Amino acid sequence: MIKIDNKEIQRDVFGDGTLKCNVVVLEREKTFVNITWCYDDDGELFFLWCLVRHIREQYPDMKINLALPYIPNARQDRKVSNRIFTLKYFAEVINDMGFNKVFVLDPHSDVSLALIDRVEEMELPFQVAPNGATYMFPDAGAAKKYSPHYHLEPTDNPFIIGNKHRNAEGRICEYELLNFTEGTRRVIIRDDICSYGGTFVAAAKELRKRGVEDITLIISHCENNILKGEIFNNIDRVFTTDSICTVEHPKLIVTKKYRN
Repeated sequence: MIKIDNKEIQRDVFGDGTLKCNVVVLEREKTFVNITWCYDDDGELFFLWCLVRHIREQYPDMKINLALPYIPNARQDRKVSNRIFTLKYFAEVINDMGFNKVFVLDPHSDVSLALIDRVEEMELPFQVAPNGATYMFPDAGAAKKYSPHYHLEPTDNPFIIGNKHRNAEGRICEYELLNFTEGTRRVIIRDDICSYGGTFVAAAKELRKRGVEDITLIISHCENNILKGEIFNNIDRVFTTDSICTVEHPKLIVTKKYRN
């Protein structure tokens, strides 16, 4: 979904599947225009490119900001055997559009911030009070990323860190809880993105074994695939944003900010 100054721009196609889009008319006295792209599919990238080129041709002095809550290809952020480093090329396309600023929400890694020009991070649009719960980070990377955000120090506010082991097929075969305090009953798991939720399910099952009664998951970006996994059989509630999430579930609490 793409919006210009908070108005959704409809994307349609001709019979052969090629893009069909009406001309965008802006107020000529404006100096800035704000585009929001909530990623749904790769076809929107060409749609965005056409919109930006049109604005540049019709309003050559207008500066353009892009709000990109979810960064497509963010998890393809390094060279891996037999896999293209797609984030690098995605960033090159975004940079070629010459945005004044690119605002992103909770990027998967610092690689995105390094590759995208004039990028700034947005603050999360929600906060979940711990109410006596212990924070957990599903791996060391999440702990490094989020513990400073929550002002947590191991000596003052103990938190749990997960450690997962995978088998030859890449499936989680063992999951450990590091720094777990016996008697913990409420846990908040924090991470950036959830697909099917295998890691969070493994963490939740181990937490239940240790006597945890209430588990909350906070994720900035939630794929619709969450409904295909076992998340809601093992976790009591999930908080996320509408950066990419468009589905509903009684245990899914979506802060609606970017798609409104």
